Parts: sequence; structure tokens; C-alpha cells
Amino acid sequence: MKVAIVGAGPAGSLLAYRLARGGACATLFDASHPREKPCGGGLTPGAVRLLPPAPSADPLPARRVDRCRFDSGEGHCVDVPLRSPVLVASRRELDGWLLRRATEAGARHRAARVVAVDAEGGLCTAGSERETFDVVVGADGAGSLVRRTLHRPTPAARLLMAGGWLADGDAPMLVRFTPGLPGYLWVFPRPNHVEVGICAPLGVVPTAQLLARLDLEASRVFPALAPQNRSRQAHTIPFPDADPETILSIAGPRFALVGDAAALADPVTGEGIRPALRSADLLAECLLRDGAPRRYPRRVLDDFGRELLHAARWRSHFFAPGFPTRMVRYSARSRAVRDVLADLVLGEQGYRGLKWRLLRAGPRFLLDSALARIRGARHSA
Repeated sequence: MKVAIVGAGPAGSLLAYRLARGGACATLFDASHPREKPCGGGLTPGAVRLLPPAPSADPLPARRVDRCRFDSGEGHCVDVPLRSPVLVASRRELDGWLLRRATEAGARHRAARVVAVDAEGGLCTAGSERETFDVVVGADGAGSLVRRTLHRPTPAARLLMAGGWLADGDAPMLVRFTPGLPGYLWVFPRPNHVEVGICAPLGVVPTAQLLARLDLEASRVFPALAPQNRSRQAHTIPFPDADPETILSIAGPRFALVGDAAALADPVTGEGIRPALRSADLLAECLLRDGAPRRYPRRVLDDFGRELLHAARWRSHFFAPGFPTRMVRYSARSRAVRDVLADLVLGEQGYRGLKWRLLRAGPRFLLDSALARIRGARHSA
């Protein structure tokens, strides 16, 4: 079986690794390595379990972080210990490490830019003739050529905009909410530097204004990491909406989409590495068993997709005015609410059970949140 994988990020490289180990002929097309990306680079315990084993001579290039500070942006902070550490990696180093695992397993890497694909498994790179594969996989990110050609672009309403920069030095892991903006900024310590970033729904504010907000917050709250002359990067993060069809349509007879190309990021947090890795695992299983991706979309939906759909419904509530402040404030008072925040960071708290867990952990927190929504509805009326 011949599989072309366009894009050698986490999803593409893990898919190539799994397919090569299973005896398939997997070819990765990506001319962009090495590259960096303005994302936190956090690997939850669930994401780490999906990675290939690390050779002793090439350990996973990540830093262990065992606590996270949450800042409401309105004067309330809480330090939340994590029961299991989060591993934080530079995307440049993580992606390179995964690509090495794929090629060592027998996958081929062609440092070529794909310029065209078609529904019959055809693929062209710059300056080359058309090649035919049994399946073409789009692992080429939010602006995926494979998705645009064989499916449809992710609509703007399902995109977050993220931007940031790399800073020298060290800092605690921080998530700071941004009052007036349905998003948050982050500080993630990596092995040799710190990643500083911000995200919010695309179109809420222009990208330049979003980065200016990050500049302002950094200069005021953590001036040692302020941008100064550092170059900034920005990219979009695609996610599903509440309609299952947004997941059930991510494959056809001879193509499939994984990771950001499939729009599988968490709509609330923007976290995309674990969904990317898991989608690669599920597609590899389907291709190796069936020789085709027909079962793959349903596997994604039943495995983790329904949580993403529920998160899409939760998003407006999570970033409603006052909700993050109340959550941080009650976390400072209640260990039970702190544990909820910790499990959200670790990816161990699903959205379908979040309301009931918060109800058990802090009835007053939910009462205050409900009253705030009622007051907001009256004010808007």
C-alpha cells in the first residue's frame, strides 16, 4: 500500500511511523523543516503516551512542568499543582524528533513542496510529474492544500488566531485570561527558552491588534519576556463546530485529513497536539486493516470527536464575561475547583462532565455564574 502524507508535523510523522512499522510504503512530503510555530508546545500525559518510544541516544526534547499559574487578568491568581507533569517542547525540536522516528521506521521523507493533489490519488511537487498513491493524506496544517482541493477550506468561524514570540530566559508556566477578549495568553517554559503567546477567535480583533494586546500585557505583567526586537509569528488554529458532520467528512475514498488539516483542535483551549497524534493513530489502524480510510471519520468521532463537539458548545460559556475570574477566584479557595483546572490542563477532564463536576466541586461558583448570565441577559435586553 502506497500512502502519500503531505506535511511532517506531529500528525504526519506519527502516521508515517505507524504505517511504516505496519509494512505500508509511506512517503512524507515536507520542505519546511526545520521550523518553529507560535504554540505552547505542551504535551499532556495522554499525548506523551501516543508518541513512539524514545531511543536512549535521542531522548524526547522536552521539559517537565509540574504546576501552572492561572491569572484572571483582573487581579486574581492561583498556582495549580499538576498530578502528572506536562512536557513542553519547542515545535522545531519536537517535529524534528518525530520525523526522525518516522524515517528510522522506514518511511521516506521528500523535502519537496506539494503543489497539486487530485481525487484519484495523484500528487505533484514543484518541478515534478504526477505520481499516484493509494491514499493521499493531508497533514499540512490549518491552510491545508489537500483539504482545500479535496474537501473544503475550514470556515473563518471555526478558526482561532494565535500569535507570539520566543524569549530567552526562564519563567513559570502561566495562563492569563484577557478580559474583553474571548481568549487567553500563555507563557510556556521550554528546555532552552520561553514561548509567549495569545489566542482568540479569528475576526474578533485584527491580528495586529491581538499581538498589540499581548505586547501590552507582557510589558506590564512579565517585562523580562516583553517583545523588544523579537520577531513575531502568527497562525490559525482550526476546530470543529457542534455538528458531527464537521468530523464525519474528513475522509473520502482516496484521501484523509489528520490534525489541523482535519480541524481537530480543542475549541476552548486551542490544544491540538494530542488530537493530531490520536487522529494519526486511528487513521493508521484503518489503513493497515482495511487498505482505505472509510472507517476513519467515525472512529475519530467515537474516540474523541464528541468531546470536541461538546467543547464547541461550551466555548461561549467558558469565555463569558466574569466566568474566568470566578473560576480563578474559587480555585484559590477550593482544592476541588483547583483539581478541575489541573485536569483541564492535563486533558483529563472532558467537557461533557465539566458542569456536573463543577457543581460538585463548587455550588456557589455555578450559582454566581448563572446569576451573572441572567444579569447579562437583562442588560442586553
